[in-house]
Amino acid sequence: MQNESFEKAVESFMAQRIADCGMRGSDSLQEAYQQFEQAVRTLKSMLTPEQAKTFVKLEDAYSLVDGETTNCYYRAGFSDAVQFLLGWRDGKWK
Repeated sequence: MQNESFEKAVESFMAQRIADCGMRGSDSLQEAYQQFEQAVRTLKSMLTPEQAKTFVKLEDAYSLVDGETTNCYYRAGFSDAVQFLLGWRDGKWK
């Protein structure tokens, strides 16, 4: 039971952090997304209707990969932070 509560707390924490960072991304991240979006618009304007259908599938796949990558790195970062804090208990590395 305690593990389930912990897992729910971790999931809640990560979901909130992802949402927070998504609303307040760094300037360089925002610029990168703007460049990406501009490239997508340019490419879409050049596609035939048949190619556009395939491109939508590509966009969906990219969105899934991007979300899973974000989730993976937040989990890894959270785990690293916990290990670091536990390793420095009492002011000594353990």
